[in-house]
Amino acid sequence: MTSSSALSKSLSLLLAGVLFFLFQACVHAPQKKGPTCQADPEIYRRALLTLSRNYVSLSGKVKVRIETSQGNVSFTGDLYAKAPDKLHLDVFGFLHRPRFVLIKNGETIAWKDFDSGRSYMGLLERCPGFPVKFPFSPLFLRDFMRILFLNFPGSLKILPGGDAETPCAFQMVCGWGVFDAIMDPRVGLPVFLKGPKGEKEIFEITFSDYSEVSSLQVPWRYGVDVKDVKMTFEFKTLDVNQEIPRKIFIPLLPK
Repeated sequence: MTSSSALSKSLSLLLAGVLFFLFQACVHAPQKKGPTCQADPEIYRRALLTLSRNYVSLSGKVKVRIETSQGNVSFTGDLYAKAPDKLHLDVFGFLHRPRFVLIKNGETIAWKDFDSGRSYMGLLERCPGFPVKFPFSPLFLRDFMRILFLNFPGSLKILPGGDAETPCAFQMVCGWGVFDAIMDPRVGLPVFLKGPKGEKEIFEITFSDYSEVSSLQVPWRYGVDVKDVKMTFEFKTLDVNQEIPRKIFIPLLPK
């Protein structure tokens, strides 16, 4: 009986020692660190110019969420875009029923809201407005191509600056204006932009889910916050630099 009790006590002490050893090993194990921010702004400038110069077109299925003071709306659709100024968005409802179509080719635009029957075709600058649930604007549609990196200004400087407490914070100066920027050291590209400074409409733009498509590192998710509108574009499929038929960008509306 005494022998059995002693054996049990020894096993308990041994188990406690093993558990203590494992606990100490976990506590003192080296922590996995993220990529170190490169202090040289030239690294980010080259990466951004490489992307903007080689990114010609995109197409894919996209999920969009729009939040405004009047409510929120989510929808899925097909998005086609080609540098420098061609855009086509098809929005679908239940059973793939068309809800909205928007086609931009240069300064000409055509859109139709199938729910209300409203439509417009003509110069972008003269567009009287968009449906409430699709709160676009001429300025946003021009800048959207830049947000997608498909019409990014060729003149570009990345300068030290920004919030000293924020890792990889820089200032980006380009033909679009001056932006506060936070860069991703893994891909050398922005994850956050705020600007242009001094303009009436200030964008806060986020880029995430970077991955390689057709030899280019591109984001699959974009967030845009301007005035009281927040928009999220999340690609479910994405083709880069694939041929897009010309007719996609002809600003003609379906009946």
